[in-house]
Amino acid sequence: MLDRLLEFDETNNGTGNRGKGIGWNRVRSDDGVNAADPEDDDDSEEFPRFMTPLMLAAQCGLYETVEYLVNRGHKLDRPHPPRCTCSDRCMVSASRADAVADSCKRLNGYWAISNPTFICTTSSSSDPVLECFRLHEELLRCGSAEQVHNATYTYMAAQVRQFAVEMIVNCRTSDEVKIMLRNRDGCKFRGQFPYPRLITAMDYKQKEFVAHINIQQVLETAWLGDWIEWKAYSGPRKLAYLLWRFCMLPVTVALGMLAPNSKLNQFNRLPINRMFNSLVTYLVFLGLLFAHSNADKFKTHRGAPELRTWLPIVVFVLGHVVEKTKLRLQQGPGRFFKNLWNVFDTVKLTLFVVAFLCWAVAGVRAGRESDHHLDRKYWHWADPQLLAEGLFTVATVMAYLRLLFLCQLNYYVGPMQVSLGKVLHDFGKFATFLVIIMAAFTCGLGTYYSYYAGMVYRDPETGETTRQEDSFVTVADTFKTLFWGIFCMTSLDAPNVVVGNAAPATGRVDAEAQTHQFTQLVGYGLFAVFEVLMVVVMMNMLIAAMSDTFQGVTDNAEYEWLFGRTKVYVSYMLQDDLPPPFNLLPTTGLLFCAKRYVSKSSRGYGLLPGDDGRGDFDSRSTAAAPEFRDLMAEIVKRYFTMHRAPAEH
Repeated sequence: MLDRLLEFDETNNGTGNRGKGIGWNRVRSDDGVNAADPEDDDDSEEFPRFMTPLMLAAQCGLYETVEYLVNRGHKLDRPHPPRCTCSDRCMVSASRADAVADSCKRLNGYWAISNPTFICTTSSSSDPVLECFRLHEELLRCGSAEQVHNATYTYMAAQVRQFAVEMIVNCRTSDEVKIMLRNRDGCKFRGQFPYPRLITAMDYKQKEFVAHINIQQVLETAWLGDWIEWKAYSGPRKLAYLLWRFCMLPVTVALGMLAPNSKLNQFNRLPINRMFNSLVTYLVFLGLLFAHSNADKFKTHRGAPELRTWLPIVVFVLGHVVEKTKLRLQQGPGRFFKNLWNVFDTVKLTLFVVAFLCWAVAGVRAGRESDHHLDRKYWHWADPQLLAEGLFTVATVMAYLRLLFLCQLNYYVGPMQVSLGKVLHDFGKFATFLVIIMAAFTCGLGTYYSYYAGMVYRDPETGETTRQEDSFVTVADTFKTLFWGIFCMTSLDAPNVVVGNAAPATGRVDAEAQTHQFTQLVGYGLFAVFEVLMVVVMMNMLIAAMSDTFQGVTDNAEYEWLFGRTKVYVSYMLQDDLPPPFNLLPTTGLLFCAKRYVSKSSRGYGLLPGDDGRGDFDSRSTAAAPEFRDLMAEIVKRYFTMHRAPAEH
């Protein structure tokens, strides 16, 4: 019967309407419209005119029906996002000015294609996990574009995200998890990494997928290798091992240079030991920065510091620059700067480099000028050495703050570190109101008290004098007064108006001087309104928003911590065997890679020494590989079998 109905629908509506659903809507007899004209076809009592059998079956999750209709050639066009302006469909729809119908059709279309049944039975079934990642991101963008349906799009995105997790749940062995993670389709990272699908999931911020126990166990195995004894170490023993890595650093560097692929160096090449080696050298770098920053300024002269003082720091910075440059070439600018820690490191290293250049300029100028021993207090404010010291100070602070990245490894401190980043995001949104309010009151009170600048009032009876404060005299003073007023650090006498009555020359009191009470009332009133808005309203609103964000991270502490820890794991797994600055030393492995690089043609950042252009030597890592295709088919069967059993009961 279903075959006959479909054949009747397809025959009477032409081959061009296959799967479009024309003829399935029941039309009322008293409409007086031509039912054969699709443009005049009214909605039925049950479904709108755009509803097709395939769309309805996909929304209901009927696997057999969807598969049957797809095999017959029925298709479901993917909806275009709300902000799409293509000339084929979106511009035509916009010309009809039927926003409600277009939004309803788009919503129903996404509701159908986001169902796991449709994902597994269409062309996207070859890699349903990647399809879920992309569809999840697209649904979130649609929700932000259409705020009216934001809750619905968010629910569909959560459904898609959960289906991707179900795919990894149905992996029963580590080999199956590795096969799924080796797939590099959709991965924008071009370097060597054993599990490109993990990087793809992190790029799409699939926290539940990344934090799943199956993936974490495989990642933990890659992180520790065969060194399972590390998990049983106590805290003091782990600290002692860090000190031991510091003592063994010369041996590690020698093995990395002379025999990088030897059995003796295999233990040093573990990602966890890469982290310890990098941490040890970074602590040495921080020690050099501390020694240089706290040098006696009275013993420094005009020009660059002594070479033995800042040459080690230059070498360390150069090593970090080479490391970040290589990572930037592997990832490309888009993915590299998407990670805020990479942006942080780029700014930090740029400040170091500019500081070194300023020191070099100061050294050249000191050699040419005769005032080499000129005292510091006579230097120009833009002297290259002063600029270098200021930039170096800021870069040193950022270098120490970089240790926050390692806090994500700890179960108790990691969620708090994640909360710190999200709280800063809340402050960024709060800064919009802060800037508007500060600009309004600064412009209004900018030079309101400029006439009274420097005036002195002398009490005729006691002889006491009162001087006008520089609170609202200039725009800069007004901004300073209002800014510190947010933290209740402004004097209560700041809005006072002091009308001078003492003659500057003779010092006599002018009895005819008046008190400008209305001017003072306006100043006090605006300052009071500012304090109420900023201190009482805005600051409490910011605290409430931060508390809500912190509570949200705490409620999902497991996911947040595991996702943050995975970022740390991946970052050290992508690093070279030798940490900065030892990565500047030539190694036998580097010479071999250079030889292979010369023998091959490469373009852009897609091909690097030791990279075959796809970043993975496993040729079976794509969705077209039989191993991956068979695994996806088996996992889909397990998924529907598992979900069908509860429905039958």
